[in-house]
Amino acid sequence: MHVDDFREIQRAGAMPCLSSLFDACRRKFLNAANLLEVRSPAIERLRSVSTGTRIDLWPLLNPFMVLAERYVAAFFSPQEVLFPALGGKEDERWSRYFHHVLLPHLLQNDELVRNVLRAVHALPCNDPQGAASAVGHFFAELTLPETAPLWAPETISEN
Repeated sequence: MHVDDFREIQRAGAMPCLSSLFDACRRKFLNAANLLEVRSPAIERLRSVSTGTRIDLWPLLNPFMVLAERYVAAFFSPQEVLFPALGGKEDERWSRYFHHVLLPHLLQNDELVRNVLRAVHALPCNDPQGAASAVGHFFAELTLPETAPLWAPETISEN
């Protein structure tokens, strides 16, 4: 598979991935509110958003593409046709990585969770575009799971 074909697969799957991100952030936020027994109109509005409710995820598309490109740089192998990797095709590996490795890792950051919800107007925010930009910046600077940090000495990243 050529890298441009893979990028197109990532773009085509962006909205389902973003929907998963939104749903996971919503669940985490509401679980925290339930734990603390916090009630407010904003939380009740977020609680009323169900899977059937249409949420405009477009503000998160550019940040998602930053994340997708980071994955390409770290993990994509155009040699798949010649040397099939364990674990399936590139698009299957991307989907498994996003949903089972990356998403749980992202949810550990509370500020990211809040900014995802703010960016799509699910939580009150004075600057939803700023929240989307913050998500993009976080994705650009994030050390992806299963990779070494950019600041790590080469000896660490070789192990």
